[in-house]
Amino acid sequence: MSQKSLISITDFSKEEYLKIMELSAKFEANPNQSLLKGKVIATLFFEPSTRTRLSFETAINRLGGKIIGFSDSNSSSVSKGESLHDTIRMVSNYADMIIMRHPLEGSARYAAEVSDVPVINAGDGANQHPSQTLLDMYSIMKTQNRLDDINLFMVGDLKYGRTVHSLLMAMSQFKNPIFNFVAPPELAMPDEYKLFLSQKGICYFEHLEFNDIINQADIIYMTRVQKERFIAPADLTKLANCCPCGPTIG
Repeated sequence: MSQKSLISITDFSKEEYLKIMELSAKFEANPNQSLLKGKVIATLFFEPSTRTRLSFETAINRLGGKIIGFSDSNSSSVSKGESLHDTIRMVSNYADMIIMRHPLEGSARYAAEVSDVPVINAGDGANQHPSQTLLDMYSIMKTQNRLDDINLFMVGDLKYGRTVHSLLMAMSQFKNPIFNFVAPPELAMPDEYKLFLSQKGICYFEHLEFNDIINQADIIYMTRVQKERFIAPADLTKLANCCPCGPTIG
């Protein structure tokens, strides 16, 4: 791999995606190895997480590494006013790699710039979630036996859902993808991503619902309403009730 850190899904090439898929199959067949023996990995979760944090920590344990860090920033010196810069600089003295989730967009890129060790972005605000995208691509490959010619329906909170942003960027590297965005106008895919697809000549369609066209989908990617991105509870409740993914706002 040409990159030490994984901040954006665009940090890797199509060829590197495919290599990761190949390696993933081997790890799935033999998950317990000693590749991280003697290594210390810091997991810094400034934002709540269950599945992502436990997935990383399970993988680290299965690969023989040791884990330090926190799952609640209130238990760290951040609660006393320590800056992100100082936290990352300090932690990079203790660890061989940092895995970080943070509510601010761009925080992972900044962390990688000031860290002395590689950084993996486990989600930065509404921006990206590249490790989830690699897992999603592996799941698509397993179920469809291909990553080309996929008609992908993205449903729900497409404005703040960082997983759909990363998956769109990654799948656009493969042959003949078609994207169908299903969301209320308030949660529509941001213009920057639609412009990205248009510039690459990739087809996309926008819908308010998808009951009549669901049979066209190869993959349906459902997202929840990102309640942590909203300030006004009334706006959250209104959008959750009209979102195609249903009223789930967890």
